[in-house]
Amino acid sequence: MTKLYHPNIDKLGRICLDILKEKWSPALQIRTVLLSIQALLSAPNPDDFLDADVAEKWKADEKGAKAIARDWTLKYAHEI
Repeated sequence: MTKLYHPNIDKLGRICLDILKEKWSPALQIRTVLLSIQALLSAPNPDDFLDADVAEKWKADEKGAKAIARDWTLKYAHEI
């Protein structure tokens, strides 16, 4: 699994997203789920976190956290 530096995704790849938990419904369309994940990836929510360290960094220094996320993308998201 590709490592992500994101406050709403933990080291095991679990995603903190309400429609995947308490707001889940079998009636949800896969399109809605995927768009919600895409939106979360683009706009992290450090107030509803799974990774406390990343969330703390994001709140204290968003620009620095985004730089770390970019570095991790370059380092870990490569073709196998």
